[in-house]
Amino acid sequence: MRIALVRRVCSLKKAGAERYCINLMRQLKSKGHDVTIVGESMDESLKSEAAHLRVPVVRWTSWTKNSSLARNARKVFENQGFDIVHGLSRVYGLDTYRLTDPLQTHWLNVFYRGPWTQALQRLNPRHRTILGIEKQLFGPQGPRRIIVQSKLDERLLQEYFGIDPARIRRVSNGVDTKVFHPDLQHEREFVRDEWKIPHDAPLLTFASMDFRRKGLASLLTAISRAKTSGLWLMVIGDGDIARFKTMAQQLGLGDRLVFTGRQQQIARLYAASDLFVLPTIYEPFPNVNLEAMACGVPVLTTSTAGGADVIEPAINGYVVSSPDEIDCLADRIDFHFGRGTTQLKLMSAAARSTAQRHTPEVNAERTLAVFQEVLGEKKAAA
Repeated sequence: MRIALVRRVCSLKKAGAERYCINLMRQLKSKGHDVTIVGESMDESLKSEAAHLRVPVVRWTSWTKNSSLARNARKVFENQGFDIVHGLSRVYGLDTYRLTDPLQTHWLNVFYRGPWTQALQRLNPRHRTILGIEKQLFGPQGPRRIIVQSKLDERLLQEYFGIDPARIRRVSNGVDTKVFHPDLQHEREFVRDEWKIPHDAPLLTFASMDFRRKGLASLLTAISRAKTSGLWLMVIGDGDIARFKTMAQQLGLGDRLVFTGRQQQIARLYAASDLFVLPTIYEPFPNVNLEAMACGVPVLTTSTAGGADVIEPAINGYVVSSPDEIDCLADRIDFHFGRGTTQLKLMSAAARSTAQRHTPEVNAERTLAVFQEVLGEKKAAA
């Protein structure tokens, strides 16, 4: 099968969505398929693995980037003879589309509070552009199949766009359990020494490239209210570090907070922690949850994120209803660190077991099944 994967940037230096594109490409190629990446850019080191069709993008503003990518990608891949064109970015003319980036229509409703603020934001050229693209993507003339990562987005698509459930397929994320694994816990003390964290300190870990959207403020407030003595927090990734350092100081947490910045070997940092916490406002399916679980680290997250699908409360992690439920976050943190050694070891094993059921291989197989389904429909309609 000749398959085009459309993602604006395809890079191992970027975050989850860009890395997902690479992992899917590699899995599809390993199964004998011919894969081409369509997008604005791709790492030079990857061009020996797959062909790259460059999409010209107007980079003046955010809205010109989104609108030009949506239009120009179609011009690049149409008439190329692909059996399936699969979108990982919002563009026109796709056969299938994976809801990788947050659903903008829902995001505006949950991130911007109050009807007047929401109304003003909908006039913002960037938001207006993306909303227009989503309207076409999820309309009757859009892709034959929409792949979602969670029950949450499956429900949101039906609520906002009235999509026929027959067009939706749910395929959860996958994590490389060879890269992320509990054996890395032997580096626990080395990592803690590196960041000057006491060996016996209860350590929470948070990872994101968007501190505000992923709920860091809620987590800091929850830590300040928690009763567990000597809690530390390791923040992995880039964001407004100065702002959150100031907030931590005001909450009395400044000496127990570490910002690591971007990390190439993030797995060893997960493995040095006791609980991974991501109280995100909204996310289709944060892959960091599965990465931490693959390292044997339980996860505390919100039901407003798709990652809650894989959490079994008090078995492999915990779920609170929203990042606004600060006292609930604090309570779950205290509950976790109040559990006995045997219970915590069982949670670690359960977290790892969960991740082992969500691998890139399984993700690719289920995605490929959707491609086969759509290709059969295309041939029948020809």
